[in-house]
Amino acid sequence: MKKFSLAALALAFIIMLTLAACGAEKVPGDIAVFELFMNALKDGQYAEAYSLISENTAVDNAETPRSTSSGTITLSGFESFWNDFTETLKLTGMEYSVKTDASESDSRRTVAYRVRYKCEGIDDLVYDCEMGLAAESGAWRVLWQPSCVIPNMEWGETVSRARIAPRRGDILTRDGTVIATNEPLVTVYALLSEIIPSNVLVKRIVELDRVSGDEAQSRLKGYLSKTESLHRLCGEELSALYRKIGEILELSEQETPDKLFKSVTNDFLMIKQFTRDAVDADRLSLLEDIEGVYVDTKSYGSTRVYPYGSFLAHNLGYAGGITKEELDSKNKSLEEGEDPYTADSMIGKSGIELQYEKELRGREGFYYFIRRADGTVKTTLFRKECENGLDIYLTIDFDVQRRTEELLDVVMFGENTAGAVIVMNPKTGGVDALASYPSFDLNKFVVGFTDEEYAALRDSQNAPFLDRTKRGLYPPGSTFKVFTAAAALDTGTLTEDYVFTGKIDNDYWTPTGYGTWIWPRIKRTAVTNRTMPMNMANCMLHSDNIYFANAALMVGEEKFVKYLSGFGMDSAMPFELACSRAQVISPNERFSYKLLADTGYGQGQVLVTPLQLAVMFSALRNGGDLPTPRILDSMYKTSGAYSDRVMKSTYSAWLKNAVSESAIEKITPMLEAVVDPSGRGTGRSLRVTNCDVAGKTGSAEIGSDKSRIFSWFAGFRLNVEEQDERVVIVMLDVPDTNAYSLLKFQIARELLKFDDTPDPNAIPTDRD
Repeated sequence: MKKFSLAALALAFIIMLTLAACGAEKVPGDIAVFELFMNALKDGQYAEAYSLISENTAVDNAETPRSTSSGTITLSGFESFWNDFTETLKLTGMEYSVKTDASESDSRRTVAYRVRYKCEGIDDLVYDCEMGLAAESGAWRVLWQPSCVIPNMEWGETVSRARIAPRRGDILTRDGTVIATNEPLVTVYALLSEIIPSNVLVKRIVELDRVSGDEAQSRLKGYLSKTESLHRLCGEELSALYRKIGEILELSEQETPDKLFKSVTNDFLMIKQFTRDAVDADRLSLLEDIEGVYVDTKSYGSTRVYPYGSFLAHNLGYAGGITKEELDSKNKSLEEGEDPYTADSMIGKSGIELQYEKELRGREGFYYFIRRADGTVKTTLFRKECENGLDIYLTIDFDVQRRTEELLDVVMFGENTAGAVIVMNPKTGGVDALASYPSFDLNKFVVGFTDEEYAALRDSQNAPFLDRTKRGLYPPGSTFKVFTAAAALDTGTLTEDYVFTGKIDNDYWTPTGYGTWIWPRIKRTAVTNRTMPMNMANCMLHSDNIYFANAALMVGEEKFVKYLSGFGMDSAMPFELACSRAQVISPNERFSYKLLADTGYGQGQVLVTPLQLAVMFSALRNGGDLPTPRILDSMYKTSGAYSDRVMKSTYSAWLKNAVSESAIEKITPMLEAVVDPSGRGTGRSLRVTNCDVAGKTGSAEIGSDKSRIFSWFAGFRLNVEEQDERVVIVMLDVPDTNAYSLLKFQIARELLKFDDTPDPNAIPTDRD
C-alpha cells in the first residue's frame, strides 16, 4: 500500500497543536486525528498510527512506564496485531468513510464510520464501527480498541483463517461399489495449557532470553511453533508426557519426542494420528486418562482407505501424504485457479488416484472468524464453501474383477509364479477387469509398511509391485499367429486354402528360396494324429510354427511390419494409465530372415502387454477396428444424497480397419475349432459349455535353459448381445512343467462362460 507522507503527518500535528494553543482550555472538535490514524493504517504505518492512540491504551505513549493489562497494548503488540490481521485476511487495501461525528463534551467525541477491507480472492468485508476521540494534554488522541477494527471484537481476540478441506472423491466400480474412500483419522492431541500454564512458559522465556515480561509474551508463539525451541522451553514436561504415551502405544524407536511433539498451534499439540483399526478402544481410553490429553475420532482430517485391500491394486493406485519434493513439484505445475498444495495435503501417488488427482482432490474452502482468547470461534466473518472432489466410476465390473483375482489366487501356486488377466468388452472398449498376480494391500501404503514387510515384497522373486497387465512386455507366442494369418490373407499373399508343401524333417524345417540359410532350423511342436493337409485352418488348430513362419517370410518384412502397425504395434496405446509400448522388433535392430520367420509365430523380438493383446483380439469382434481401451466410465459431483453426472466416457476407435471383415470371417471358425472340446486343437481343454467361444493358445520359452514359459490364452465369446461381449486374455509366467499346463484354461473358462446361476432379482446397474 502507498506510504503515508511523513511531511503531511508533521504538518497535521502542527495544525492540531496550533488549534490547541488557541483554544486555551477547550480543544476544538476536530477529527483530523481520526483521519491521520486511519490513513496511517491504510498505508501500513503502524508506528505512526500507534503514536496517536491514547496513553491510557497505548502504554508506550505514557510519560511514566506502565505495565500492560487488559485494555492496553504495546507498540510491538499493536504492530503484531495489524501485521497478523493484514496477512490473515490477505489484505490488499483499506477504505473508510465517516458517517457521523458526534460531540459528547468539549474533550470527548465519537466518530461513526464505515470501513471496507479489500481482501484477495473474496468480496470486500464491510463493517460499521465507532471510534472514540479524547483530548489529552491539549491534543486529540484515539481511544483505540479491537471493536474499532471489527464490531464486537474484544481484547485478546484475533482474526483467524481456517481451511475447509474438500472431501476427496470416491472411486467406484461401474455398479457403484466403493473401492477407494475416506475415513476420519483417530487423533491424539494435547492442550499445552493444561500440561503447563502459559504464565510459566513466559517466565521461562524471561529467564532464558533475559527480556521483559511483555517481550517474553510476544516471543511465546514463536517458541511454540518450532520443534527445537518448543523442547527447549518445556522439554521436561514433554519427556514425561512421552513416557506415559509410550507405555500405552508401544512407540517404535523412530518415534522420538522431537518427532512426536513438533509444534503448538493455538494451544493445540498434535501427538499422533491413526486409522480406525490401528488402535483399540482400551488404549484410547488409557490415553484420555492422561492429564491434558484428548482423543478425537472425526474432526482432524481423514485418510484414504481401500475397503477391499488388494482389489485392482496395480491400477487403482493409492493416495497418501505429500512429501516436500512432491509439494514443490506439484505447486510449480499448478494450472491457473488451482489451490496450492500444503504440507498436510493428500495426493494421488499412482494409478487412478494419480491420473485423476485434479478431479478427485476438489477445491478447498475457508472461513475467516474471530477467535476468542481460549481458541474457540466467536463469530464467522466470511465463509467460502469447499467443492468436494468428483466421484469417479470405473468401467470395472466388481464381480468380474473380484472373480478374476480369486481365480489367480486359487489356481496359481508356488512363489515362482506370476501372471496377468484382462477382461474387456471388444465393442465398447470398456475394461471389465485387470488383474496382476501377485498383488499387495493398498492400505499398507497408507498406514505404512514395516521395513521387513516392504523388503519382503520388494525382493520377492515374483515381484508383486510389477503391473503385468499393461507395464509388462512379453513375447505373445502362438497367439500372434492370428495376426500373421490376417496379414497373409489381407495382403493377398495366401488364401485360407494354401497348403504348405515344404520339406519337414522330424518336425524341423529349413526355409528355401532365401539364400543360404545360416540360422537354426524352424521347429514345430510335435503333435500326434496331426490333421492334414497343412492348410491355414489345420495349422491354426495345431499351432504349427512352420506354417506361420513360412507365411511371414512370404508376406515379407515391409508388408508384414506395415500391416502390424495397423494393430498398434510399435505405437503408444491410448489408455488413461501409462502402458508400455509394444514392439515388433527391438529399436535399432534389422530383420534377418530368421527373425522375420520367428516373428510370424510370436517369438523373435515381438513383445506385447496383455492389455494390448486384448485390444488386438477385440478387432476380431469389432468389425476390424481396435477400440480405444477405457477404464474411466464417468464422473459425478455428489452433494448429500444427490449426484449429478459431469462427464461420461464413450466408445472411440483407436485404429480403424486393422483387419478386413473377410479375414475375420475366415479366421474366427479356425479359432472356434481350436477350443472345440471334441476336436484336437491346442485349446480343447478350455471346455466352456454354456456359450460359444473362440480362442488361441500360446507359449514362449524363457531363458537359456527354457525351464519357464509365458503361457497364454486369448479368447472371446460369440453369438452374444453387445453387453455380453467379452475378450479374455490370460498370461502366466510359470515353470514349464505339466503341473502348470492347464492353469490358463481353468482361469479363462470361468471368465468366458456365463454365470450358471444368475440372480433373478438382480437390479440393472446401468446408471444412465
